[in-house]
Amino acid sequence: MKVDKEKIKEAIEKSGYLVEQKVINEFEKAGFFAGANYAFEDQDEHRSREVDFIATKYTDFTFGKTGFYFFAYGEVKKKSDPLVFFERQPQGQEFLEYHIPITATQMFFTNIDVGLDIQKLLNFKEIHHQIQHGLISTQFCVVDQAKRKAEHKNLYESLFVPLLKCVDSEIHDIGKNWVFDPMRPSYFLGIFLPLLVISGPLLSYNVHNDELTEKDYIIYRRHYSSGTVTRTLLIDIVSMKYLEQYLSDKLTKTYQAFEETMAKNIDIIFDYCLKDRAILDLKVKEMLAKQGYKP
Repeated sequence: MKVDKEKIKEAIEKSGYLVEQKVINEFEKAGFFAGANYAFEDQDEHRSREVDFIATKYTDFTFGKTGFYFFAYGEVKKKSDPLVFFERQPQGQEFLEYHIPITATQMFFTNIDVGLDIQKLLNFKEIHHQIQHGLISTQFCVVDQAKRKAEHKNLYESLFVPLLKCVDSEIHDIGKNWVFDPMRPSYFLGIFLPLLVISGPLLSYNVHNDELTEKDYIIYRRHYSSGTVTRTLLIDIVSMKYLEQYLSDKLTKTYQAFEETMAKNIDIIFDYCLKDRAILDLKVKEMLAKQGYKP
């Protein structure tokens, strides 16, 4: 059988493979290590699932002792029908920074202060691009213009559920060995970012003024709950044509901001870890003494 290269190229261009490769290339150009078809175990179904790509970047401040890791997990969708996200201003009580998935050697310092955590110490609210965006979406639809019909079809299950489960799985796997040991203190922070790259029309419907506009970038908040996974995430929705600028203006700047802030505050973080552990140890000793235990 004779190979028809033009037909092969046409078939590839109709698929999403070429777009996925271009996305990976853009991440690598921006200084990330990226790869296609990242597999993880589905927590509910106990079978292998995949997301379209993973991109990582990290800084070791002191090798084996302190480090900052950034993990991006993404799906790529090539779609001709417009994808519309309904946007609104976040409410004051939403605290979006707590929907940014992280893992760390120690995330909370409740023995010092019930409200103290690594998000506050590193000022997530001020330096993460998602919190600075100003609008949030919690619902979307795909519009069939010929039929004048709006629905989300199976996109939620096929795109967002794998992202949610992948990030949840990675948080547990990566963070399980990051435990603070006061005898050999070390501190690592991992920040996770799920994103969807759209090759096709991406629109916003502003629910405050009923304006429909084409967008380059949207933040979508999604909650998922199953027998094993309960998590709410902020997901970046990015137009393919805007991807290079998104990586430069948002992801790289967010990475650099966290890198700089963590480097400046690592000694303070160590002090908080040690102080929190000392208070906890004292509480345990006092409780044991009340129960009559003598060391």
